[in-house]
Amino acid sequence: MNADANDRHSDSPQSAGNDSRRKHAERDGGTEFFDGDTSRGPAGEAHRSGKQSPETRIGTKIAHYQITGLLGQGGMGVVFRAHDPMIERDVAVKLLSEEWSADERAVQRFLVEARSAGKLGHPNTVAIHELGQEGRSYYLVMEYVTGGAVEETLAEKGAYSVAEATQIAADACKGLAAAHAVGLVHRDVKPANLLRSEDGTIKVADFGLVKAKGAGTPSITSPGQIMGTPHFMSPEQCESRPVDARSDIYSLGATYYSLLTGANPYADTDSAMQVMYAHCNAETPNPRDFDARIPAACAAIIARSMAKSPDDRYQTAEEMLVDLNSVEGGAAKPETDQSQAAIREGRSRTDSPQTSRLHRNRWLLSLAALVVVAVVGVFAVTFFPPSEPNGKGPAQLPATGAMASAPSVQGVTDSTITFGTTTAYSGPSRDLGQNMVLGIQTCFSAVNDSGGIHGRKLELVVLDDGYEPDRAIVNMNELYDQREVFAVIGNVGTPTAKVTVPYALEHKRLFFAPYTGAGLLRQDPPDRYVFNYRASYADETVAMVRYFIDIEGLSPDQIAVFAQNDSYGDDGFHGVARALRDYDIRQEDLLRVGYERNSLQVTDAVARIVESRDNIRAIVMVPTYAVAARFIQQVKPTM
Repeated sequence: MNADANDRHSDSPQSAGNDSRRKHAERDGGTEFFDGDTSRGPAGEAHRSGKQSPETRIGTKIAHYQITGLLGQGGMGVVFRAHDPMIERDVAVKLLSEEWSADERAVQRFLVEARSAGKLGHPNTVAIHELGQEGRSYYLVMEYVTGGAVEETLAEKGAYSVAEATQIAADACKGLAAAHAVGLVHRDVKPANLLRSEDGTIKVADFGLVKAKGAGTPSITSPGQIMGTPHFMSPEQCESRPVDARSDIYSLGATYYSLLTGANPYADTDSAMQVMYAHCNAETPNPRDFDARIPAACAAIIARSMAKSPDDRYQTAEEMLVDLNSVEGGAAKPETDQSQAAIREGRSRTDSPQTSRLHRNRWLLSLAALVVVAVVGVFAVTFFPPSEPNGKGPAQLPATGAMASAPSVQGVTDSTITFGTTTAYSGPSRDLGQNMVLGIQTCFSAVNDSGGIHGRKLELVVLDDGYEPDRAIVNMNELYDQREVFAVIGNVGTPTAKVTVPYALEHKRLFFAPYTGAGLLRQDPPDRYVFNYRASYADETVAMVRYFIDIEGLSPDQIAVFAQNDSYGDDGFHGVARALRDYDIRQEDLLRVGYERNSLQVTDAVARIVESRDNIRAIVMVPTYAVAARFIQQVKPTM
């Protein structure tokens, strides 16, 4: 029995695409199975009472949001498309029905969704903007995702290509990994809850069935109540047993099967109960039985992710992502594993829609990496003797040469010089980190193609710190003590540089090109082991301020600052404040708005700028790239 049987849900992809209103940010919670008569609940009462159609609300308001369309509806409420006139953007508004708002358990479920999804500032999850109450009903304001659900393409066109299906699953893995990292289990992963943004990024949506870990989390399900969507439910969900992150991995495997074949797992069964029985007892479906052209690697991923026992599955979403990234013709392989030919071409092998974003600043980063490699090369020429052409040892120099044999140096062999980098390879700043790595690898490849440094090839070990200082310092230890690199080269941002630079100095380790404009790199006299090649944030922001005032003719009090709320943002803000002192503007009179590191939540910052837009003509920004893009996208239409 399905509590949402009277509304939007169908387990068949063929029915999913018939309603154009499915193109929205999120839908009401997934299918709920109960042991009793669902008509006794508020949804059944609303159905029998013949209440007004949700379409009648179009043209009205929820709070200040102007309702412009109906996106979907379910037993617990309705999802509207709406317009936010304050920020001039479209949003999705999920409105909990009055009947369900009177049900404490339903309200708890609704609030859990809002609070759970609100913790996630990740590009592969739908953003939550606001939680509010209008009259007796609660509402949730969410990011409006324009590309619709991947379920729609399944219904309209059938199976995805291997590359498309694998990229969708890989993006979903990233979103789920972010949720799992903060203790959340989605419990309703399926094609209908994977939405495509305008730039092609896949976002995990609808945290209405989410399970939050922790003893203090209120239960929103009754004993024996099964929550999920049958064709994508894990065996433990089907049997109403406790679930953890591995249940989501099972559901993602089932989703991957659907994406590759165009059919749901166990689609030949006659009822929801038979589907659930099959999840628990039948053999794992093999997509190659459906289409022999599907690579065996895809079938292996599905077999492992859909194993009956959670212990036999991938234990984390990150593990599954590694295998998805290795599918030939599928998701992007990390740049650290790219072929030398691809690196020489200065491009990624990925087929993903995100590729275009990676190209925007690549030429600048590659140029910076060339400078780094040139300096490293000069250093190496003076530090290492040349090797014989066969790479077997040091070349014999004339008797007058001072370097008759190579010194014993960590990370250096007769044929290689190994560098390491700790950078943001995941999280909101991953584009910058991945670009940095690609730039360095491109230049290393060019040096190696030209014979290396005295016959020694340059190699790079990449560790991911996610733009988090604690992880960066662990990586520094691993690079020097376990990987035994010659030097570290590059990083992303001030927060990590603040801990990695002191580490290098304390341990007397070489550190080339920490990527930060903070003052910690600009010591007088210069640090002995750290080599910096870029201008300071203060220099950059002073130049911006002078351009605005001296060239554009702006008044000094018409300049605001959008900056990350940490030392990175502080350095940029102080540079602007120092420049404006020359124009009699006090620091306390300068408008600063911001956001938290590793977050994409810029709503408050945008709102403050909009409130002051009559007094602002220019904004100096000190954010990461993804955040800058989102901020500009939301602010520009209002200015």
